[in-house]
Amino acid sequence: MTDSTIEKPYKDDSLQLLNRLAREHLHRHVKALIQAVLCMLVVAGSTAALAYMIQPALDHIFFHKDSTMLTLIPIVVIALSFLKGIATYGQSVIMKSIGQRMVMDLQVKLYSHLLYADIAMFNATASGKLLSRFSNDIYMIRKNVTSVITGLARELVTLIALVGVMFYQNFELSMIAMLVMPLALYPMRRLGRRMRKVSRKTQEDLAKYVSHLDDSFQGIRIVKSHANEQGEIKRADNIMNGIFDLLMKAIRIESLPAPIMETLGGLAIALVIWYGGYQVMAGVTTTGAFFSFIAAVLMAYRPLKGLSGVNTNLQEGLAAISRIYEVLDVHPKITDAPTAVPLEIAKGKIEFDNVQFTYEEGKQALKNLSFTAEAGKRIALVGTSGSGKTTIINMITRFYDPEAGSIRIDDQDIRSVTLSSLRQSIAMVNQEATLFDDTIRANIAYGMPNASEESIIAAAYDAAAHDFILALPQGYDTMIGQHGIRLSGGQRQRIAIARAMLKNAPILLLDEATSALDTISEQQIQQALDRLMQGRTTIVIAHRLSTIEHVDCIFVVKDGEIIESGTHADLLKKRGDYAKLYHRQFERQAVLPHQTGLASVV
Repeated sequence: MTDSTIEKPYKDDSLQLLNRLAREHLHRHVKALIQAVLCMLVVAGSTAALAYMIQPALDHIFFHKDSTMLTLIPIVVIALSFLKGIATYGQSVIMKSIGQRMVMDLQVKLYSHLLYADIAMFNATASGKLLSRFSNDIYMIRKNVTSVITGLARELVTLIALVGVMFYQNFELSMIAMLVMPLALYPMRRLGRRMRKVSRKTQEDLAKYVSHLDDSFQGIRIVKSHANEQGEIKRADNIMNGIFDLLMKAIRIESLPAPIMETLGGLAIALVIWYGGYQVMAGVTTTGAFFSFIAAVLMAYRPLKGLSGVNTNLQEGLAAISRIYEVLDVHPKITDAPTAVPLEIAKGKIEFDNVQFTYEEGKQALKNLSFTAEAGKRIALVGTSGSGKTTIINMITRFYDPEAGSIRIDDQDIRSVTLSSLRQSIAMVNQEATLFDDTIRANIAYGMPNASEESIIAAAYDAAAHDFILALPQGYDTMIGQHGIRLSGGQRQRIAIARAMLKNAPILLLDEATSALDTISEQQIQQALDRLMQGRTTIVIAHRLSTIEHVDCIFVVKDGEIIESGTHADLLKKRGDYAKLYHRQFERQAVLPHQTGLASVV
């Protein structure tokens, strides 16, 4: 049993999350980062210089009537402003580019991680919640983290430069102005914590909403057949009302720093004017120096106010980043062993030796299960729903690993071979054909990008699909829609068979490949399946027992154990569970003759 859930709150604090983000993604952009820092230093230096220029402007121009300074100082101000503008543009573009690239890298990393994740994780997590990581969480990161990366560095450097001017001009006034800063730290920190908590809950509820949308769109036929559109709308409305309440909380929290900083900033300026005015009147400092100091204080207010807002934005982004890391920190347990070697198939014999397996929810699926599928033979697994048939198929492909016992192919334990070589040696056709929103050609050649046109057509022909494909508007270039929605069930299944034909793997797994089809569709693909199984070790999960009458061996699975085995004729003679299943199905078919299975798929 493996723990594959991702519904666990990420425990790291803000500094740990930022450190991890920088460690894993920022190091790739060191050169660009240095360029951005240089631009920021120019912005900070020019801003501080502009604040300082107030003193010579007042003292030399307005008080001493210096005509030379009247010409020189405006030129210097223009030059400084131009330099600041160019540097501001440069640092903004570079930092936003770095931020967007980091988000893209994170997105690609998340997608790659999920593709290599265990099947158990997908079974434990709704697809809508996974999709929400790519939509809502990534959007929140892109919206906030990139602006934070840009704003935090720029405002901090600028603030430091302006504070430097303030202390240079007047140490005492600077200390008075700085008294209000500690007063802002506590509420800003509290607001940041609240914002992160609210933002995380919002992202979780948005994930539920996306999951609801996915369920309702995937099950649209059920929704409509039950005339339950209003019921689904009500469910969505309830979720969105909860999200709206959370968004309003976030808006109120995000808006609080502004009045706090306005009040504290006003208090600081009032104290500075009071004490600074006293110093000017007492002759301790000049009017120009005082106004230069006031200019630096007012200029410093903007980056300080910006930094207070950055914290709330940062917490929103970190809440989303923590949800991404929750997924990235769930590592697959089905991996290649350090000493794994490629699987070498000589004949294709499959052996289960005392295999035990229990799902995460505690259900024991297989109990000391042993059987052998001889090379090139056709084996059928039968039994009631939940008996363990599909689990056996999933164990062969290593979607799950046994807790005890072993599975061997040609005497090689499948845990000792590479996953890629194992899965390349197996072709699967499931009850529901899995197709992608692409062309028919791309779906047949899925996973085999170098397949020739001739081999694709040959596979389609052998799967009895070539004729219906040519009848489509664009032939092999026809787009089939999501899950192949533009094709019939029989057509989808034949495309899946053609894909298996093209793969030409020595082992074939059929998981109730015809049970979802009507009799006419089943007739159309019987010969295709028969051609597909020739010369391959085949394991069939059978729904209609009439389709497995001619297989080499039938294994009857019950509660994770094999209770009977033999040919169709042998098992009927035993009058055991298989015979009961067969006669019960035969009786139903006698009542519903149009559902009767055909003589043989194999």
